[in-house]
Amino acid sequence: MKLQIHFQTGDLKINELLEGANADDIVAAMQKRVATDAGFLVGAVVRNMTALQFAREATRRYNAALKDDAPLPNTCAEFVEMSIQKKFATVVEAV
Repeated sequence: MKLQIHFQTGDLKINELLEGANADDIVAAMQKRVATDAGFLVGAVVRNMTALQFAREATRRYNAALKDDAPLPNTCAEFVEMSIQKKFATVVEAV
């Protein structure tokens, strides 16, 4: 699966092609990307989350930033689907 992420809020700007065997891999790749840009302390916290914890926190922050009410995902697949529905991710190649 290949997913093009295109999202910007505040200082965070992501426009990147992510690749993985499944939604869990895609979310883990997003998590790694965000941790790299987040700085030492925040990056350490992000790296210590599970992929699902990261997806849930990303959804919380998305909702706060854009005044949305997207439900917290119960799986990484739900987070990827929400990302596509909210149009900040585009499927380039399906599994």
